Amino acid sequence: MTLMQFHIYSDVLQMNMDTWALLPDRPQNCTKPLKVLWLLHGGSGDQTGWVRSTRVEEYAAKYPDFAVILPNAYHSCFINVAKGQRFNDYIGSELVQIMRGLLPQLSTKREDNWISGFSNGGYGALMVGLNYPETFGVIGAYGAGDKADADFGYRNLDKLRMFGEGDMKETEYCTRKLIRELPASGRPIPVVDHGCGEFDNWVGMNLQVKEEFEAVPGDPYQYKFTLVPGEKHSSKAMDILIEQFLRRMFGE
Repeated sequence: MTLMQFHIYSDVLQMNMDTWALLPDRPQNCTKPLKVLWLLHGGSGDQTGWVRSTRVEEYAAKYPDFAVILPNAYHSCFINVAKGQRFNDYIGSELVQIMRGLLPQLSTKREDNWISGFSNGGYGALMVGLNYPETFGVIGAYGAGDKADADFGYRNLDKLRMFGEGDMKETEYCTRKLIRELPASGRPIPVVDHGCGEFDNWVGMNLQVKEEFEAVPGDPYQYKFTLVPGEKHSSKAMDILIEQFLRRMFGE
């Protein structure tokens, strides 16, 4: 695939931002608008992580009419930071419009736009996908617990800056709250694929999110969970889960 690097200005964030894109080598041979995977990085990483640490480019190249967009959002968890910038709105709305303008071959259909990530990127995929279900028809959340369940005892200042004061469980930052509320809102419901390594250090939080999805009557999310045997919070788990995700999305 062709790797393109974009350096763009965000009005929402009031700063320059980097985004990478994996695109078909011969776009003139594409027969239809490109399905798009918006792929989010981990908390200590950036847009290079998926390309450097996994085989996502190899997997993506197997499918026709397909693109992968890899935004950088720093250590933001892809949220509208309580005392900072609106990264959730940037990823879920502004960046989508910018990239569609730059790459008009990208499909605008919600069923063709999938958002995924690992670790903080997995939490971010849930946060963006559940807040922008009109844009993203599918969420792939991996190694992704709910930050409302995280222990911030050793970094309370970070918690205050990003999520504000008090219990997060009834705030916009609680994925389990969003999971419960979306089906009653009348808005579209994304398909959700979720998973983590068997020995992931966030496995307990992942299982709590799993229980929340499974408790929603009627399974509107068409929810699926995968526990990768023997794996930790690792690049190998990332690789296994993203390959499986693409197989599911392409009906293999």
